[in-house]
Amino acid sequence: MLRFIIFYLIDQSMRILAPMMMLVILLSPLSGCVSDDSSEELDNVDLIPDLTAPNQHGENVTLSEFQGTMLVILFNAADWCGICNDEANRTEELLHSMEGLDNRYNVSFVELLRDNAEATTIASQEDAMNWSEHSNNSHSVLHGQATRDYIEETFEREEIPGFPSYLIVDLDGVARSWVVGINEPIVAEDVQVQYDAYLQDLNQN
Repeated sequence: MLRFIIFYLIDQSMRILAPMMMLVILLSPLSGCVSDDSSEELDNVDLIPDLTAPNQHGENVTLSEFQGTMLVILFNAADWCGICNDEANRTEELLHSMEGLDNRYNVSFVELLRDNAEATTIASQEDAMNWSEHSNNSHSVLHGQATRDYIEETFEREEIPGFPSYLIVDLDGVARSWVVGINEPIVAEDVQVQYDAYLQDLNQN
C-alpha cells in the first residue's frame, strides 16, 4: 500500500511538473541575453530607419542627426540581463578608445534601452537615468515606446537573436556591421574596419 501511494505521488508530481518544464523550455529563447558572439558584415548596405526618442535627460535625440560620424548603436535590455549590465559598464571606456583610435573620423555612441530593471514594462526616463548613472556613462540612453518598437522591428528584420547587440553605421547613415554577444566583444578597431570599407565603397562609385 505504501509503495502504491509513493508511486501515485510521483506520478502526480510529474504530471504537474512536466508542463511547467516544457513551458520553461519554450520560453527560454525569449530571454533575450546572448552570450555567444557573432559578427556580421552586411551585404546589402541600406540607410538605417530613423528614430526620434527621448534620452535620460528628457531631450529628444534623432539618429539621423549623427550622419557625418561613425555611429555605434548599442541595443540593450536592462538589469534582468546580466551580460547587458556588464556591457553597459564598459561602454564609457569603449567610447574613449573608439574616439582615440583614428582621427580621420568622429564617433557617436547611442544606447537603446528596451526594458525597466525587472523587465515588466517599457524603460522610462527614470529607468534610463538610473541605468546611465549606475554605468557612469555620458552617452544618450534612449527609452520609451518608440525605442522599444524600433528595437523589436530591427531585431525581427535583421534576425538578431538578442542582447547586447551593436550596430555600426557609417557617415552616410548606412548600416555596416552587427556585433552580437560578448564572447568576442566589440572593440575600437571594428569601427575603423567599417570606416575603411566605407572609403573603399566611395572610391569604387
